[in-house]
Amino acid sequence: MNQNLVFFSNFLKKPKEIASAVPSSRYVIRNILKHIDFENAECIIEYGPGIGNITGALLKRLKPRARLICFETNKKFCRLLGENMRDTRLKIVNDTAKNLDFYLKKDNIANVDYVISGIPFSLINMNDKKSIICKTRDSLRLGGKFIVYQLRPHMKKYLGIYFKKILLKIEIRNIPPTFIFICEKT
Repeated sequence: MNQNLVFFSNFLKKPKEIASAVPSSRYVIRNILKHIDFENAECIIEYGPGIGNITGALLKRLKPRARLICFETNKKFCRLLGENMRDTRLKIVNDTAKNLDFYLKKDNIANVDYVISGIPFSLINMNDKKSIICKTRDSLRLGGKFIVYQLRPHMKKYLGIYFKKILLKIEIRNIPPTFIFICEKT
């Protein structure tokens, strides 16, 4: 089955989990990737990779010894990612981003360089939202970045609690237009 059809059918079944009927455009992906220093990135985390549009772009640029860990709660998406992206640098975790600290400790990872998130924060309760943002900030190395792309601008107030340096970009060449927050740990 076509990956975009898989994405759309999962959106129809679980709109509160997927939040968009179509995957991110190449413009959103480009906008995210330009904020990553791939030469120096050792560990990147991705929340909500879906069918892997961003995941694939990350793997194309990732150094041979770097790691990419994806947190995806949708089992169908996990299976699809595993089938389509056979890469030793990739680890797919079928769990929520709330458990980031558990997996980093389990894999003996002290700090992360970048965390990219497409999870629909507007559909997550306040405590879980704050917990994910806080754990993400705590996992980042100094100068590391949390890159969040959302369909609504509401995240700025929550990100501002944990990050002092936030850059906002709007990508209008996406359906719907997407807000991209680049938050740097200082």
